[in-house]
Amino acid sequence: MSSDPCPELLDYLYTAMHKQSVDGTPTWNPLFFVYPHDQATWGLDLQFLLGNSILVSPVTTEDATSVSFYLPKDRFYDWKSFAPVEGKGANVTLNDVSFSDIPIHIRGGSILPLRVSGAKNINALRKVDYHIVVAPAADGTASGSLFVDDGENLVQHGTTSVSFKYSRGTLKVSGNFGYRLGVKVAKVTILGTKSAKSAKVDGKTAKIVTSTTAQTVEVILDRAFTQGFTLTIA
Repeated sequence: MSSDPCPELLDYLYTAMHKQSVDGTPTWNPLFFVYPHDQATWGLDLQFLLGNSILVSPVTTEDATSVSFYLPKDRFYDWKSFAPVEGKGANVTLNDVSFSDIPIHIRGGSILPLRVSGAKNINALRKVDYHIVVAPAADGTASGSLFVDDGENLVQHGTTSVSFKYSRGTLKVSGNFGYRLGVKVAKVTILGTKSAKSAKVDGKTAKIVTSTTAQTVEVILDRAFTQGFTLTIA
């Protein structure tokens, strides 16, 4: 996946902006908004969170190819490799950062409604299938949401609002599908999981691909995103 400008995150950001319009929850957050009890986050002004799930630690020094940033005591996942990273409440240094790259981490406990690939414009991207990424917290749970409308009109004839819940190898997807998405859920990737022998979607066997190196389990769905479903791995 690309890391700049991360077009796969369109739906995640749109959902965050919708939530902000409803209850005032900020779309862009300083770290102390999410980690208020960690005093080390209080003075950080270069890192930020998009929503509650995407930690951005940009290189801000001209011509630099490395960056030192703070990781709170929490579980994170590298955006590019999906490898788990355990934050220890200390600064870490990332070297060999290209000029076109932005260091990004997924916060543990998140479920991201991504697209399987980017596109040249928003209209094209809305025709790309979904890739649901589950990034469990240390306790093995995660949650997320998705809001979609036509993206153009102030008055909507229908909207889709989806809730994602994950715990102990089971992902439950539910909600209201009032706006026709017109695409499929191509796959679900569960991070921080070294292996799985089987996967079922609504009781039916699904194909799985595991990566012990990245510690991920990928389940191929290829099903229309017109209703909720339950995915289990074992």
